[in-house]
Amino acid sequence: MWKIFGGVKKEKELYEGKDDVKPSVELLNGNCLECSSCHTMISLLNFPPLTLSKCTQCDATIFIPYNIKDFWLYRPLGGGGMGSVYKAVHHDYPEMEFAVKVLPRDNKENPHLIEMLIHEASVGKAFGQHPHLTFVADFGHYKDEYFSAMQFCPGQRLDQIIDSQELIPQKMVLLWALQILSAEQRMYDCGYLYRDLKPQNIIIDKEGNAHLIDYGLCIGIEDAHNKDAETVDGSPLYMPPERIVGMPENMTSEIYSLGMVMFHALTKSTYYTATGAYEVARKHVSSLRMANVSSRLPITVSPKIASILDKMVARLPSERYQTYKETAVVIKDVYNSLK
Repeated sequence: MWKIFGGVKKEKELYEGKDDVKPSVELLNGNCLECSSCHTMISLLNFPPLTLSKCTQCDATIFIPYNIKDFWLYRPLGGGGMGSVYKAVHHDYPEMEFAVKVLPRDNKENPHLIEMLIHEASVGKAFGQHPHLTFVADFGHYKDEYFSAMQFCPGQRLDQIIDSQELIPQKMVLLWALQILSAEQRMYDCGYLYRDLKPQNIIIDKEGNAHLIDYGLCIGIEDAHNKDAETVDGSPLYMPPERIVGMPENMTSEIYSLGMVMFHALTKSTYYTATGAYEVARKHVSSLRMANVSSRLPITVSPKIASILDKMVARLPSERYQTYKETAVVIKDVYNSLK
């Protein structure tokens, strides 16, 4: 979701392999924490929050939870340039789990970071609940903290799956594509383009379903149509050519990025490779494109999928599928034809 960095990296590494024990909300509300090793009751008032400490009885490493509004942040998940993310429980819904993002400890009042965090959370909140989008439960300012709280989505990032196993079955890749298109359609119906499709932003849950996370690059449809930005945001490996040259974006831009992600999932290689972002960007916009997709896919992949991908990643937007629904129809037809 967010790249691990700074102090959160150390904390997260120390927790790797440990039991993920959810603390008692009742105890936390009383400013107490039970050591999972020796079951000693520890007063939270004696320790700074969001830090690693030692149990006073057995010397086990413990993470000191932190209360923000209705949430208790109790386990580090990771971090990024905009802040750190923690697994959390809710006062009123202790059976549910959330991922709460807060700004860096040394940069909590940075106006730019505050604006970005609130933008991402407010956009996500507008999407409501959807089976393939992470739900934004709450966000805002509480005491001296800006925060956003999202549904915690247990699973594995798609990039980790690509790197950790043999070729992913083609039918599974098609299913994920259909689910992502459904999520993209919800965002579009709410007036937004996602603009950050990449394996790192796709979580595959324990049931094998795809979920999009991180709404930081979402912008309104009208803004995307009239885009004239001085900077280019996104991952160079998956971004559409029109963004690179400052042209307007629409659904065809998202379809291009999805095609790039599908190619990566099917082949374990990105469509373009280069030593730097500029060189990758140049290949996206070059009129001298690489050979068609079919010659680069494993022989086990259906030629029908190759044909779909060729159209999805066409350089010119007018040559691609024009809508999410049109793309979903052709992918679903192939999905249903495969055993």
